[in-house]
Amino acid sequence: MNIKLGGIKNVVKALDKNSTGFMYLKNMFSMISDAQIKVGIFDGPQIKEVIQDLKSEDQLSEVEAAAWKSFKTVTTTFFW
Repeated sequence: MNIKLGGIKNVVKALDKNSTGFMYLKNMFSMISDAQIKVGIFDGPQIKEVIQDLKSEDQLSEVEAAAWKSFKTVTTTFFW
């Protein structure tokens, strides 16, 4: 679980804070404060929700999408 939490934290921290992908996360988790989203603080069910959301990848730039796909592959293959 700690690897998943650390992984999502790194991916979210690497996102451009003005990108459509980051704004999509903010809208998806409107009940979480902006500060928590900026530093990538998510719990297990929220991580699962983002991984299963098919629209989230469409909102990312090419580089962000590549990083996200790598994280998603590692997470779903080894830890789910």
